[in-house]
Amino acid sequence: MIRECAGNIHRELRITLSGMPHPDKWVFVTGCYNSGTTLLRKMLDSHPSISALPSEGQYLTDQFPSDHEIGLSRMWVKREDLYRLTENDVGPDVARIKREWGMRLDKSRSIFLDQTPANAARTRWLQKHFENSYFIGVIRNGYAVSEGITRKAKPVHPINGWTVEEAAYQWCRSNHILKEDSRYLDKYIWCRYEDLAEDPYKETQRILEFLEIPDQGEMDLNKNWSVHEREEKIINMNEESISRLTKEQILRINGIIGDVLPEFGYDVISCD
Repeated sequence: MIRECAGNIHRELRITLSGMPHPDKWVFVTGCYNSGTTLLRKMLDSHPSISALPSEGQYLTDQFPSDHEIGLSRMWVKREDLYRLTENDVGPDVARIKREWGMRLDKSRSIFLDQTPANAARTRWLQKHFENSYFIGVIRNGYAVSEGITRKAKPVHPINGWTVEEAAYQWCRSNHILKEDSRYLDKYIWCRYEDLAEDPYKETQRILEFLEIPDQGEMDLNKNWSVHEREEKIINMNEESISRLTKEQILRINGIIGDVLPEFGYDVISCD
């Protein structure tokens, strides 16, 4: 108990003494789980002007709810009331978040980046409190995302995993909130996972132009990237992921997002 208290006091002292970071820009990469946000974060972090947090920002501050800790791994939509924030909400302690994040960022770089899927529910709040903020919404085929969420959430949260219906609704709600809230954002861009996988250099250059960064510097996008349990070059994993779905699962996914997929440019898979 004494050691734990001493550790907490030390942490509070570090946060208090940490200088307030003042980057030229804050960049927030967000989107539904399993959409490629981690890959994009690592790619952009390789640019000499960008410093990205080493993991999702929600795990590096005590001001945001952690989906793992409340049993909602890859499923924040089940407690949207804990995550949804707009510019009209008071929300967490902004100064504390910035100091906590600042301890883990390279202050020699001018642009700071956070990648947190749950930020899809609070972009408007982030824009209000993080000066000169840019937002990148990553979207991916809803079938591949639904399969990934159900597979990767097992067996920890919950013990039997999520159903494909629950995963499909998480995809639907995440992207709808992003789409709705993007109207209130000064600097927002969509990034399609499929475009990123097909031509990483072209899509990255488009994003860097949006961020007003002149070039790709020394970025090597042809190397192997370690993302979760895999380490490989950038390839489109949709076909592999969708092939794991049964006909019944596809029909169940269609029942949730069949009318939404075309809205975001994706075809509905027919099981006839």
